[in-house]
Amino acid sequence: MPQNREGVQYMVEFKVPNPITQEIIDLIPAQRVVVQKLFTNGKLVIYSLAEDRSKLWAIFVASSESELLKLIDRLPISSYMDFDYHQLMFHQSMQLLPALSLN
Repeated sequence: MPQNREGVQYMVEFKVPNPITQEIIDLIPAQRVVVQKLFTNGKLVIYSLAEDRSKLWAIFVASSESELLKLIDRLPISSYMDFDYHQLMFHQSMQLLPALSLN
């Protein structure tokens, strides 16, 4: 099982309901707050929405599948979406950070 000191990475694919109801729209601000907290706590690595708003992808870091499911349950909109997840062997990305000047 690939694991680092933070935990295992899981790719989660959510199916966004169509049409999006007003009830879901009203939960978006709370969803953003939780997503930011998950990023800050190192539990969320990637959070991406398809241009057509049909799919949402996220990479979570969790110590187990049960922790992953608890993290997903913290998302206010998760109960409105079907999802599937897979444990990742690895995930690579390029961080685009501005060059630092020491002058």
